[in-house]
Amino acid sequence: MKELKKLKTRHGISILVLAHTPKRNPRLPLSRNDLQGSKMLINFYDSAFAMGESHSAPGQRYLKQIKQRSTAETYGADNICLAQLERHNGFLKFIFTGKDCEKNHLRDTSRQERERMNLEAKKLSDEGLSQRQIAERLGMSVGSVNRMLNGRL
Repeated sequence: MKELKKLKTRHGISILVLAHTPKRNPRLPLSRNDLQGSKMLINFYDSAFAMGESHSAPGQRYLKQIKQRSTAETYGADNICLAQLERHNGFLKFIFTGKDCEKNHLRDTSRQERERMNLEAKKLSDEGLSQRQIAERLGMSVGSVNRMLNGRL
């Protein structure tokens, strides 16, 4: 990363660096903390964006500005860019569809949804699946599965 920073400074160019992030909690807003292993690298960036999956519309993604050094925040939590993921001539592309607030695209866990997940976790446990296997199947943490099965969630 230091070498990229030297190149940027020497030649006066912008460099786009892409990083994969691990699974994250879809109920929480995107933040720099989602970079996890790459979190220290964000100190080298002049600006950083994160892409999230919208839970209000299938196939829709959103871009959020999570760091800016020398400019004002343009695409923060109250003004994210929305894009529809589409396939065109064998290639995936994004079609920008507008702007919105991030909270409208986070997963909302209703009481009914939690009860459904509890029942599903108990059913899978009765079938002999481990808590880790249940967590993978339901897309949640092992700790959450443990709390569900012990009646604390």
